[in-house]
Amino acid sequence: MTVGRRPMLHCILRDPPRCAPLPGGLRGIGVDGLRAVVADVDPDQVRAADSAQLQGYADLIACLHCDAPLIPMRFGCVFTSDAAVRKLLTGHQARLLTMLDHLDDCVEIGIRLMLPKAASPTATAAAPGPAPEAEGLKDRGPGHGHLAVIRRRLDDEALAAARAAEARGAIERIVAGLYRDLHQEFGQIGGRSLLSLYFLVPREQSGAFVEALRRDPSAVPGSGLITGPWPPYNFVGAIDDDLRSLA
Repeated sequence: MTVGRRPMLHCILRDPPRCAPLPGGLRGIGVDGLRAVVADVDPDQVRAADSAQLQGYADLIACLHCDAPLIPMRFGCVFTSDAAVRKLLTGHQARLLTMLDHLDDCVEIGIRLMLPKAASPTATAAAPGPAPEAEGLKDRGPGHGHLAVIRRRLDDEALAAARAAEARGAIERIVAGLYRDLHQEFGQIGGRSLLSLYFLVPREQSGAFVEALRRDPSAVPGSGLITGPWPPYNFVGAIDDDLRSLA
């Protein structure tokens, strides 16, 4: 490794790996049945990486993933030395091997679903005018008005969460038996609820998985986007964070 350059961890494979020889610029560090795939980088250049470099990194991980199960790392996991990488593999051996078993021959397929807006249960369909509770709050001071606002917000959040659970259940029924694991993210964008579901799908079932989703789009509320198949980034988040903290 050139002086001033450090190993950046791309992914972790079993050793010996099932993939073809590593592309130019990559090398392996093997310990205890695990192999870390690294590239020697200038840390300053990593910090200044542009979108083209990030896309090239993602494409490289995807290429490796076509040949072998792996634990992909987000861009920028730079270690001080090869010895630090070996220490990482040794210290987390059991956890890494268990994760590789879980990810074996699987891809990640995502669904981003923008849920339709729904009337709040606290909204009134009556003619314009103050709600009865608002009338009653006039003489109770500003504190009661603030509590009413909080109650309406909590009701709206509960309704959004219930609609997300309903949509998730509908999707799970559609793809039942076609995936191994599922992670969920839920949030708000521009006043709309965004449900993101990430499925760990056996590679041989990925075609059937996507076909099942497309067969009856009306069974799922809202407008959706299918992404992937990708390496399983959303199923290694916790270990990615832990390993990055050791770099």
